[in-house]
Amino acid sequence: MKNKFINIWIPCFFLIATPAFCYVVFEWITGNLNHIHGEYIVWNLLFYYAVYAVFLFITNRVRISYLALNLIFTIWAAADFFVVDLRARPIMIPDIVAWQTAATVAGNYRYEVPESMIHAILLMVAWSVLVWLFPFKMPNGKKRAVTAAVLLAGSIGWCLYFFFWLVPVKGIDVSMWAPNESYETKGYMLCTARMLSYLYGKPPEGYHYSTVSLMYDELEPLPAEGGSPLNIICIMNESWADLSVISEFRTNLPSFAYYDSMDENCIKGHVYVPVFGSMTSNTEYEFLTANSMAFAPVGSVPFQIYMDGHTQSILDTVAAEGYETIAMHPYPADNWNRTAAYHSLGFDQFLDEPYFLDSPRIRGYVSDRGCYEKIIQLTEESGDARQFFFLVTMQNHGGYAQDYAAKVQLTEYRNFPETEQYLSLIRESDEALEYLIEYYRQSDQPTLIVMFGDHQPSLETEFFEALYGRGLSELNMEEYARMYETPFFIWTNYENNLEEQTEFSVVYLSNQVLKAANLPLNGYQNFQEELKVQIPVIHLMGYRDKDDGWQDWIDWKLKESYEWFHRLDLFQYYRMFGEKNKITIDFQKK
Repeated sequence: MKNKFINIWIPCFFLIATPAFCYVVFEWITGNLNHIHGEYIVWNLLFYYAVYAVFLFITNRVRISYLALNLIFTIWAAADFFVVDLRARPIMIPDIVAWQTAATVAGNYRYEVPESMIHAILLMVAWSVLVWLFPFKMPNGKKRAVTAAVLLAGSIGWCLYFFFWLVPVKGIDVSMWAPNESYETKGYMLCTARMLSYLYGKPPEGYHYSTVSLMYDELEPLPAEGGSPLNIICIMNESWADLSVISEFRTNLPSFAYYDSMDENCIKGHVYVPVFGSMTSNTEYEFLTANSMAFAPVGSVPFQIYMDGHTQSILDTVAAEGYETIAMHPYPADNWNRTAAYHSLGFDQFLDEPYFLDSPRIRGYVSDRGCYEKIIQLTEESGDARQFFFLVTMQNHGGYAQDYAAKVQLTEYRNFPETEQYLSLIRESDEALEYLIEYYRQSDQPTLIVMFGDHQPSLETEFFEALYGRGLSELNMEEYARMYETPFFIWTNYENNLEEQTEFSVVYLSNQVLKAANLPLNGYQNFQEELKVQIPVIHLMGYRDKDDGWQDWIDWKLKESYEWFHRLDLFQYYRMFGEKNKITIDFQKK
């Protein structure tokens, strides 16, 4: 009896209990364990059992599969804890796809391991030792085949049931406005599984390839008027943001002194970007392609998974007008899959980290001024050649707990060292901007410069809450959307007639660059100009129309703006997938 207890019942216990124990440890580490209730617990547990079952099906060894998964889930949970702490957003499917990019910047952050995480990890280690000491012996021969079939069938059956019944009937979704809240209350594994279904590009309602192709070709282009500049310099400045859009605050030194002084031959305003604190490439994608992330597969990172052929963008227009197209980024070329993405977009050159080896650095990153010096060098060497630059800077990248003497201090708030470091870096950017503009102000080469921020920085949550005067969870959509605003300007070193809206989605900004440069707009770009008047802001969280202010996506098909959105949805799907998916079925977008 004793041998039976040790050899059979204890191994059976660990076989059955380990997936549930892993769920407990995972959500304990993330801090969400006490927030998940009722049926969400059951659904999460079923996904853990499905994953463990699949691994058992593959290996037929409890020790190998269980110990490997225990390790993977524990590391995953710890990583998610730190990511949430840094940017108030969980690790989501796009982050997993982009793990190489995350790894290159992870070393710039400072981490503090909480005592609860240490306890949870120690418990998982102890449990794993017991699994190793009391392994369940899986059957062999015919019994193995039957067991494997049952494990696989059960896992597949649960997944089919989840995606084809529970999701539509129960309305299980992950909030793109506050994803951390979804993960916290519904459970990590459940939300991750739900995000998987968002990655596939399904056609919008009424999509037929041939019909939409014809509609797209019949869009009316807008011809150019007047001469265009020799140089077009587009700068997406890392974490370049004016936090006073949330609420005014005082500092001992200004961060935007030169930018605020720019008024001659210049328009300034704010763009709404699709991300906060990270996911730079999605803002990059919106600017270059004029495709909105609001109508891309939810949770996707197009640079990582959709750039496998020619992708329509602003480069098609400028290349046709005789510009050499040059991408620049002073960091590894493969971050965010940029090498492949830029090839898909049609850049003639991509000058990455090695090109900037001799450039000055701040906190280990190439400084903004160092980047601008390289652009100036290229325009000086170009003679009369037309050049289009797209530069992605790195100077202001997080984290902001590095050794760096902050010159800018908050005068009404205390104990926000990350914010003060960030504001000091923005002051450095402002001084570099002055250097750039003043150089081209004296240049005889007609030059247009546009600059915008990719996203706001991930700083102390308490600082943002101090600006708002209450917790982030208490904000309405319009208030929360301020965290997705970054400044922009378009400037020329010659007289122009720049008169435009000064607050819109970054998806419209490339059109404004083309118009400011007196370059033609193709049919889709001209359609977007009409759309911008009706709906100036299109965002994952919601949209702002010209009459009714901010709207969420609930019942969006019942609103007057749906006609515009439906056309956008059709055209964008055609632009993103086109020949790759000649799908003629209808799909009801939620």
